[in-house]
Amino acid sequence: MIPVSRCIISLKDVYYSWPCVRNDQSRKKWALENINLDIYEGEFLAVMGENGAGKSTLCMLFNGIIPHSAGGRLLGSVNVDGEDTAASSVPRLALKVGMVLDDPDTQLFASSVRHEAAFGPENLMLSAREIEERVEQALFAAGLAGFEDRIPSTLSGGEKQRLAIAAALAMRGKILVLDEPLSRLDAQGAADVMSLLSELRRKYQITVVMAAGESPVIAEFADRVCVLHNGRIAALDSPGKIFADRGLPEKCGIQPLNAGANSPEKTLNASSARGGVSRAPAVEIRNFSHSYAGRNAGNPALQPGRDYGKNSPSVENISLIINDNDFAAITGCNGCGKTTLLKSITGLLRPDTGDIFIRGKNIRELPVSSISGEVGFVMQNPDNQLFTDSVYNEAAFALKNARLPKKEIKKRVEDALEMAGLRDPNAFPHELSRADRAKVVLASVLAMGCRIILFDEIDVGQDYRGSRHIMNIACELHRRGFTIVFVTHNMSLVDEYAHRVITMNKNGIYEK
Repeated sequence: MIPVSRCIISLKDVYYSWPCVRNDQSRKKWALENINLDIYEGEFLAVMGENGAGKSTLCMLFNGIIPHSAGGRLLGSVNVDGEDTAASSVPRLALKVGMVLDDPDTQLFASSVRHEAAFGPENLMLSAREIEERVEQALFAAGLAGFEDRIPSTLSGGEKQRLAIAAALAMRGKILVLDEPLSRLDAQGAADVMSLLSELRRKYQITVVMAAGESPVIAEFADRVCVLHNGRIAALDSPGKIFADRGLPEKCGIQPLNAGANSPEKTLNASSARGGVSRAPAVEIRNFSHSYAGRNAGNPALQPGRDYGKNSPSVENISLIINDNDFAAITGCNGCGKTTLLKSITGLLRPDTGDIFIRGKNIRELPVSSISGEVGFVMQNPDNQLFTDSVYNEAAFALKNARLPKKEIKKRVEDALEMAGLRDPNAFPHELSRADRAKVVLASVLAMGCRIILFDEIDVGQDYRGSRHIMNIACELHRRGFTIVFVTHNMSLVDEYAHRVITMNKNGIYEK
């Protein structure tokens, strides 16, 4: 139900195009086209649509990032709480609009959690007492009480997202804009954030605009849903009416409310994988522990000798066997050590105690270069692993460094691109969709000959179609005999694809 109140955001005949990149004339002219939208004070408006539909672009209109920082061409008018954003400025609009981006790494820069949350209020020239009060309340609301002295770069992805939310809350603006804030959060963290948003609306009449792909959450909390498709508004209505239209989710690439049922394909694969065949361990972990507390651990953001307190990231006493041709999901709360475990399997981190064996070989005795020929790692942000000028060169990079013959490199790369479903070897990686950028990273590790593939929350930042596209490729690799391990908070993906479910917490692991 739409709150009966004044219009606080109004968009009239808005068109927007991003600055041209690499003279690519095939790039769509308008990222947003003919947008007319009124948002009311105290309303919760959800913005949905597939990747590239214009959700993030729409969000960046409200605090003036577009046009003041992003450039490009903006037509029409955007009015926020009585101000024309084109005639205002980002600092001025920041007093009204708190913004949480989809990638928290792009907006975290301070030396501690406390200083990050305090940065905005400090720039308002508030008293030290007022700043301290705001920071304390914001961190408590975001579930980060006790994390004040942690360095932001040492937080898990979900904890970074909470910190970005806390920093926005500390500004106490009238409007809170969140771009995919739940994608990195565990189930409890997502529930906490939604509960917090509901409380803020009830107490302070804060207006919430949230781009999100979690249909069950949107159905429960939103007053209205704005569905974008190819930069245009495809639908604008109550959640009940939006999700009752069965054709709309399929057309616009959003998650149906009934997604997540077991598929016959998965059931068949699971039964065949568990059919009593004795399989050798691909990865064996014995009494593994790793802690960042009080030491550098190879991370320059961690100060040697400093005590990071009770909330220091650590993994303790993990024992686990991943068998050859397993298809396993690892789930668990933010900060419990899932990514640390994957990095340790790949040799990027070394155990404090215990041992990790890759096909019977202890990684303590192996260089990272040898491990990378056995274990491929697709990180949650593929942009951190892409650096060349073409898809082909990305997949060939490690092979060239290994000085393999050109003919062998060509065959390996072509086979890897085919397995990853990439058709244009000359494409510039950073201009591809997020799903395709993840596929480029996957092709790179496949070209290395890896038969054990680790995916770390590859659904983060993906739309419904993109995440399932990647997981369907993982299914095909599993059918070809690969060992697949994926970390996720998305229980729909776990239900649809995993043959084993391994749950981590601070005390270790268990299987259902």
